[in-house]
Amino acid sequence: MRIAILGGTQFIGRAVVERLAAEGHELLVVHRGEHEPADLPVVEHAHVDRHDGPALTAALEPFAVEGLVDVSGMNAAAADAALGAVGPSVKLVAISSCDVYRAYDALHSDRTSDGVPLTESAPLRERRFVDGPQYENLEMEERYLPCGATVLRLGAVYGEHDYQRRFEFVLRRVRAGRKRIPIGSGQFLFSRVYVGDVAATVSLALAGDHRGEAFNIVEPATAPYRLFAEQILAAADAPDVELVRVRDDLLPADLSLTGALDQHPADGLVEGADGARVGAGGPH
Repeated sequence: MRIAILGGTQFIGRAVVERLAAEGHELLVVHRGEHEPADLPVVEHAHVDRHDGPALTAALEPFAVEGLVDVSGMNAAAADAALGAVGPSVKLVAISSCDVYRAYDALHSDRTSDGVPLTESAPLRERRFVDGPQYENLEMEERYLPCGATVLRLGAVYGEHDYQRRFEFVLRRVRAGRKRIPIGSGQFLFSRVYVGDVAATVSLALAGDHRGEAFNIVEPATAPYRLFAEQILAAADAPDVELVRVRDDLLPADLSLTGALDQHPADGLVEGADGARVGAGGPH
């Protein structure tokens, strides 16, 4: 396919580009030109502000787009610009987040709203812009789903080039030579997914027929935060480092997720019609 990727130079977008390029697709990576890794696969680039509808249309038209993967759509304006730049026959895949669920708002409001696992039919948030005035995946989904897009709701993504550095709460202390690391109860459940699996899911969504559907993209099982920390220590070959339970009020800020929290944003997989466990646009 001839596929345009909006935001394809950092973390998730970079993994998507690498995967689709390896599969032989012709790619046009649309970005502002501020991040252009030297080791990115050799593909076409368009340096455009994706919110500039006319400029985006001018960049996409000569490419004869057959598929569009929107990695950087953060709100209604971003989605509207993208949808206005392509025709109705273009296959659409939009990257969203499991922050659309009501449980995510509950987590930020120190309350409990939902049981887990959260499937795709779990209640969505009513309060909007909980993460800032420019970031609202609910708006983005409301634009894309009626247009037949496959929406991928990601858990906490980890892997190569992760600018959020999700393992650092343990690794920075290992590098510093700490032999004892404070930790809370460690029972918090926060679904995760490897960035390479996200890229594979995008490929499946482009090849499949899930138009107008949203899927949770998460690992089949969620390790509680203490076990997650232990897994990081094991991968870092640090068997002599001890996790020491302390009161929540003594935890450093970067270890707060190891303490007691009121709502678990742990997402589940749904049972497919063929009996397969589905949660990434296809069977695991």
